[in-house]
Amino acid sequence: MTDSGQPGPIRSHPTPTTLTALRSELQEQLEPTSANPVPDVKALVRLLVRNRAPLKDVDRSAPPDRLVRQLVAWCATSASKADALADALEYVAGTAGTRQPDAAGTLRMLSDLLAARTVMNDEDLLQLQHLVEPRTVPLPDLHRLVQACLPPLSADLPQHCTSPWPTALHLLRRNVLPGGLPPLLAFIEYLAAVQSSSAAVSALRAWTQEKALQWGVLESLHACREEAAGLAGSTPSGTPRLVLVFLPDGLRSDLYTLRTWHGDADTGSSSFMRGEDAQVDFRDIAGAVYTWLEKWARRLSTADTISVEFWLPLRLVNEPVWEWCARSTPPREAPNWDVVVRSLDRLESPTLHTPWRTRWRRLMEDAAPGLPPAARSGRSGVPDEANLVVLNNPPDDEAGRRELMAAIREGAPAILWHREDCASPAFRTSVQRLIEQGPLKELPSRVSALRHGIGVRASAEEEGTVRGISLLWDDPDRPLPAMPALVAPSEAP
Repeated sequence: MTDSGQPGPIRSHPTPTTLTALRSELQEQLEPTSANPVPDVKALVRLLVRNRAPLKDVDRSAPPDRLVRQLVAWCATSASKADALADALEYVAGTAGTRQPDAAGTLRMLSDLLAARTVMNDEDLLQLQHLVEPRTVPLPDLHRLVQACLPPLSADLPQHCTSPWPTALHLLRRNVLPGGLPPLLAFIEYLAAVQSSSAAVSALRAWTQEKALQWGVLESLHACREEAAGLAGSTPSGTPRLVLVFLPDGLRSDLYTLRTWHGDADTGSSSFMRGEDAQVDFRDIAGAVYTWLEKWARRLSTADTISVEFWLPLRLVNEPVWEWCARSTPPREAPNWDVVVRSLDRLESPTLHTPWRTRWRRLMEDAAPGLPPAARSGRSGVPDEANLVVLNNPPDDEAGRRELMAAIREGAPAILWHREDCASPAFRTSVQRLIEQGPLKELPSRVSALRHGIGVRASAEEEGTVRGISLLWDDPDRPLPAMPALVAPSEAP
């Protein structure tokens, strides 16, 4: 389940080992104190009632302290009840604009443990915990392991999965892989592959071997073991890639579906992790981008640079995407964003793909600096065999839209413009410098470097010019991850 609302700081969960310990911790977190403010308990109960939660064992008229004890006892009886209370906590926190309460993470952990007890007995769970809990894996590496052991386009991990033990419990609830291997067994194999101790590797693999034999998936386990060994011998060399796609609603012009993916740039689109779709009003787009990037900037905190692609329809193509990214993290934590716009209109028109790929290949093969902008545009903005087009008007007015669509139809993979004034001498001078500094294939990194330099310039005019620069950079070799085809239950492996 993905998180709702603005994410709070990620913390390492203390991983209580028993239901009793989890209940004790949860009760402490829910009791309102001056040092630990939580949403009003009675408000939570009202929300649960409105959501049709079965609260027949809870006295809604009880004082808050007794009500907390009753709620804790109530939610500790099933995973669905723990999730219902966690949903209520997150909803109230999101409505109030506060960070996610610590109790929500404890409830998710409690829910995972309760669900795990329906799949494995307590003795097996205790053995698994003793094997997994001592292992330490940096958070970005943990998500990389999980990404490798889940089906393509799976939803990302919830925030409480910050170490191997909560992650292992949560994976017991995920769907099996196409070959029938439970994700938990795949995760333990990948975890074993990155251990430096041969004793730890042997213990983890012995456990998976026994379970795979018991569950009849030994062949799939051995195939997974080979893949895990390959992953352990490689390190991701590409820039992490975040993809945000805004799909227009069929009925309302101000409503969009935000679809997100994330992954390492060098792993291919098939291993991308997909986030949960969200309906976003035009007025709330900046906040939706803030929430999504804030979460993943923390999880990819070891990366110096993160590539962010905004796949936009024509109506949104001139929105301030750089400003959305600039506000997503405090300056001391912010990575270097490489932000580009991608064209949904081009993607949805297969007849335009041949000239697009031809010009992209030409752009990548050209090692010389680009030609001046005047040689790259026709008299009315229509490109003349151009790999890079510089618009004469912003694409949110009629003339700019015509120029942009003409460039896309002609196959130009790179399109530059200023969001407000494409004709200003300052903008044209900046573009000239960008083009003359080196090959066009390095243009996104040069634009990013220019944007990151904002704040150290003496000229306010130059700073305003740089803030308005937008780059549409359509790489045909970096498509959107493909959605898997639906398969009838009778045809599933």
